[in-house]
Amino acid sequence: MVNNKNKYLLWGIIAGFILYLVILVLNPKPVDWSLSFSKDDDIPYGNKILFNELETVFDSSDIYTCHSPMYNYIDNNRFDEYDDASFIFINTGFTPAEIDFNKLLNCVKHGSNIFIVASSFSKNVTDSLNFKVESKINIYTGKNDSINLNFENSKLKNETGYTYRRAYSKNFFSKIDTARSTILGKIKDTGTNFIKVQYGEGHFFINLNPFVFTNFNVLLDNNYEYVFKSLSYLPRNTKVIWDEYYKGKPRPSSSLVRYILSQKALKYAWYILLFAIASYLIFGAKRVQRRIPIVDPPKNTTLTFIETIGRLYFRKKNHLDLAQKKFNYFLEFLRTKYFINTSVINDDFIKETSVKLDLPEKIIKKLFSQAERLKMNISYTEEDLEQLSRNIEFIYQKCNKSN
Repeated sequence: MVNNKNKYLLWGIIAGFILYLVILVLNPKPVDWSLSFSKDDDIPYGNKILFNELETVFDSSDIYTCHSPMYNYIDNNRFDEYDDASFIFINTGFTPAEIDFNKLLNCVKHGSNIFIVASSFSKNVTDSLNFKVESKINIYTGKNDSINLNFENSKLKNETGYTYRRAYSKNFFSKIDTARSTILGKIKDTGTNFIKVQYGEGHFFINLNPFVFTNFNVLLDNNYEYVFKSLSYLPRNTKVIWDEYYKGKPRPSSSLVRYILSQKALKYAWYILLFAIASYLIFGAKRVQRRIPIVDPPKNTTLTFIETIGRLYFRKKNHLDLAQKKFNYFLEFLRTKYFINTSVINDDFIKETSVKLDLPEKIIKKLFSQAERLKMNISYTEEDLEQLSRNIEFIYQKCNKSN
């Protein structure tokens, strides 16, 4: 028999677990602003909405997902079948290996169409299609962070254009091959952002604003019109191959446990089942096993300390302290990786950092002007912290690409 002390302990654990489940259900999940562009993600920068609507854009129900390099995918699925297909690539950058891009060129030459939405491109792509892109980075600045796009075709053109928020790229074409390229769209006050390039019997359709095609912006006002009007340049009755490989995201597992954890109700039922099994093993086993001396393991005080500090930050929402720590880590990154002296922040420091990181000076100045507020120890809102974090993360990504 389980004594009264163990009964109270068991009921206390059960009550605590139920309370934990209630908190999980009621506590709002923080917004994930990671740059996914995946058909499987319903986060702001995912492409789940667009992918699910492809069947309404194309008459054909032949919509496939590619999880492998183009060279392998086209060979494994018989090249002839893709002579009149439409390939869709959406990501921050389009940088296929030369052998993969040559396969795509062959497909387009025989009648396929390639729809690419990206801010940057590898040299083999720009050289083959004879265009250049000029970077005009739109660092996140809050509510005023937006771009206005429109079409050149009068039948597609909107009187006021289409305004998008959180669209960080204002890149535009600084050079195109006018003999085989057609301008399809422009960014207001910037330049051309959408072109068609003829190649053999097919075409490349290239748009420089991937954020426009994400869940966040598709749901904003009437901006879905711009997305679907852009796709209307592709033939309606065609096979569609949607790329997931070049996004760099691992293919999701199709295991039973993953499916259970992806469904909210099943997930909590799974937790309850595991808890019931654990409770039986802990308390039921005591009735049949002989008494074993209890040896207290050494306490990991370091882990306890980290958990305590984490809870404090979560409860206090100390955005200023978190921002200071994040910026200090960034300074350490400059010192250790690029050997930049960060003791004095002046114009010489800005120039040196700009040269070593291969970034425009205005980006570095923007970040360090934000950091000036950290030294003054004034209040720091969640939006301020998000803005600082995004600008630092942007520099990290650029540094990783250049390496």
